[in-house]
Amino acid sequence: MALVVFVLVLATLGAGSVVFDAAGDGSEPPREFATVDNETSTLWPYTSRATAFDGRTLALNLIVYGDTEETALHLTEQSEGDWNETDEEEGDAGVAEDDEAVFGTATAWGNAEGSTRYTYASPTPDPDDGIWLAESYELHDGTYLGTRHHIRAYESPADENWTAMQAHQEHWDWFHLRHTVDSIEESQQYVETEFMGRWFVDDVTRVHMDNDRSSDGDGWVTVVDLADRPTALTVPFIGLLGASVLRRFDRDGIVRYWGTPRVRNTIALPISLIAVYLFVRFGAIALEGALPSLDPRIVAAPFYPLIFGGLPVCTYVFARRLDRPTAFSAASIGFAVAILLDYTLLGVTRLPVNVLVHRFSAAVALGFVAVGASHAERFDSERHGYVRTGVILWVVVLLLPLLQFV
Repeated sequence: MALVVFVLVLATLGAGSVVFDAAGDGSEPPREFATVDNETSTLWPYTSRATAFDGRTLALNLIVYGDTEETALHLTEQSEGDWNETDEEEGDAGVAEDDEAVFGTATAWGNAEGSTRYTYASPTPDPDDGIWLAESYELHDGTYLGTRHHIRAYESPADENWTAMQAHQEHWDWFHLRHTVDSIEESQQYVETEFMGRWFVDDVTRVHMDNDRSSDGDGWVTVVDLADRPTALTVPFIGLLGASVLRRFDRDGIVRYWGTPRVRNTIALPISLIAVYLFVRFGAIALEGALPSLDPRIVAAPFYPLIFGGLPVCTYVFARRLDRPTAFSAASIGFAVAILLDYTLLGVTRLPVNVLVHRFSAAVALGFVAVGASHAERFDSERHGYVRTGVILWVVVLLLPLLQFV
């Protein structure tokens, strides 16, 4: 029975990847171009993993017209608000001391690291005159091991004064050990508001480039025209996270009920999984902030073993006094709640289908470990078979995203 379920879960996981891949348009990579800078230049409105059109990834979603050096300076200088986390992490952005020095956006964007992506641009209306451009610089607002807005900026290849940008929101995925893109529309709006109402901005509009073939993009690209005349200021919007409500019970009844080992473990099992997973996320974020000069991937290294070994160990320990249905439910639901809380606190609202299927498979794997561990003080070859199945499935679930099969 365990082997059958194991095979079914793997098949479902593979199917999830197929469904997600099939969600694309499946057509040849688009080679349509857009004219920029009063139709004197040509731009391919996408980014690519390689210097080839068939490596297309995310769509470009912002173009800033104006001196390229000033564009970068506007983003990295802070003129309003108290968002100086990027100052502490990167050490390359400052806060203006008086009104005359106000020059930048509300956020001091810090330098970022990420995989190289290319775009294609031509200094003439003829696309055949174009060259492949690597990003001129990368910026971010947020934390590497949490969630962040990430900008890749491409400066015009000749004497034209424009900067094309690809902005997206992403979060660090502890199963893939890399970033997962959540949205390009939300980051486009986020960067768009950074330029709205600034004295150095003449106009912020949108033009349709029909490059809506990636993520949640709608094909509309934000166009920012830099100028030197003041306009009305805008105030950034900051979201708030609501608090949970506690229900009151009869205290004596709780004491009597809590006194049984089964109830204690039923509650302790999901709480331990939630605590471990959230400690990994926010402990890593805290350490990243405390050690800004250290590569975030090095910071993440000591936390990953808690994902790999800590979660199944907690599952096994706290499921020992539970019956099978309770053990499976407590482990799988506890892990699902941990994932839900993690994404909620990070502000992640969109996930690909294959990621959802993968997290479901991880919950099932821990459920099998819990079933095998239930009443483990009595030797039972069938129960230990469930443990082996759960551990094998857990290892496979962790390896698949690392090997980029999910």
